[in-house]
This record gives sequence, structure tokens and C-alpha cells, in this order.
Amino acid sequence: MFKVLNFRLKIFFTKLSKGEYSSEYVNLFKNNDLRSPHVPCIKDEFIFHILMFLKKTKNVKILNTSENIQFGNTPFFLKYDEIFKLRGVPMCFNALKINNYNIKIIGYQDVLNESKIKSIYFFVNNIFILGEYSFAENSITESIDISKILIKKYITESIDDIEEFYIEDSNKNCIYFKDNGFERSVKYFNYVNDDSRKIYNELKDLMLPSITSNDEIKSKLNELF
Repeated sequence: MFKVLNFRLKIFFTKLSKGEYSSEYVNLFKNNDLRSPHVPCIKDEFIFHILMFLKKTKNVKILNTSENIQFGNTPFFLKYDEIFKLRGVPMCFNALKINNYNIKIIGYQDVLNESKIKSIYFFVNNIFILGEYSFAENSITESIDISKILIKKYITESIDDIEEFYIEDSNKNCIYFKDNGFERSVKYFNYVNDDSRKIYNELKDLMLPSITSNDEIKSKLNELF
């Protein structure tokens, strides 16, 4: 009885002081072997969402653009609290920790060409490092040709249809696109400021050497490279 009351008090005061969309709040549930109170934005490993930027996929075309890349209407320099305030309560939330990195992921429902998509924002130590568009399987139709939308917006030259490519601007911000009929992925990597560059360089040193000891990640690597 006392243990349950103590847990409820911790939940109450953590929610009051840190907010329910915080690592501290979610970890209270995790540390007590309870399901997260929030719907997760991603269910796979965090590294799968940044791997193609930490180690660019071989033989995939890199297109250069003179336009500045940003994720929708959201500038890369905004931090977690600013985007949360700008967009409001998210539809999904993840919180995890890798070494000294606190990672938070929030997602919102948006619409593209009358089809529902999910816009996902990834933060490391409150720095916005990655934006990703997630497409529900039943929303992927022929009417949404994401590659043509991206190329029309960022590239002046004529490009043949390709199922996978990078677009890179002068600040080394990068879009990764992949659509092979089974998987559709559009990711926007923030490399424009000192904080994000430092995080990516440190994550690269931390995560790439460790992937050879993880069978699941090794399998994913074989698919990518």
C-alpha cells in the first residue's frame, strides 16, 4: 500500500515539476516495469533513424542544392521546448538515454496531398537534430510522389526517377529519401549549427564501432550498404 502511494506521489510531483512529456516522467514508468503512458513515435532502435547520415549509403546519389533545407516550417535552430510550445501536445512521445545523451522524440499528425502523415522530431540533449516524415501504409498512393516534390523544390536540373537519394545544401544539412516499394522514408538531418555537428560527430564515434556486436543492427547494415 505504501509503495503504491509513494509511486503515485512521485508521478504527481514529477508531472508537476517536469511535465508529462519529459524523460523523468516516462522513466518512472520504465523503472517500475510499467508501460509508457504515451504512444511511441518509433518502435525500432534510434540508430536506424540516423544510420544513413552517420554513414552515407554507398552508391546512392547526392544531389546538391542552393536552397536552405529545413523540416517543413520548422527551423533547425529551435530547441525542444520551443517546438513543443509551437506545435502543442504531441500525438506520440519517446524518451530514452544513450550514455550521456537524453533523446526525446515527439510526433504530430499532418496532411500531405490529402493524405495523413506523421511529422516526427528527434532531439538529443534538447537539440533538434532530425525531422522525419512517417507514412501510414494505407496512405501511400500513387498520387503522392514525394521524390518529385523534393526534386522540384530543391533541384534545378532535370533528374531521372530514382528510388533513393540524398539532397545536401551548402550548410551540409541533408535530406535522405528512399522509396523501394516496401519502405518509404524521408529524413531531414540538421548539420547547420555547432551543437548539432558536435552531437552527430560524437554519436558517430559512439555508435558506429558498436554496431558490429549487435546482430540486428548488422542485419540492417547489410540491407543499407
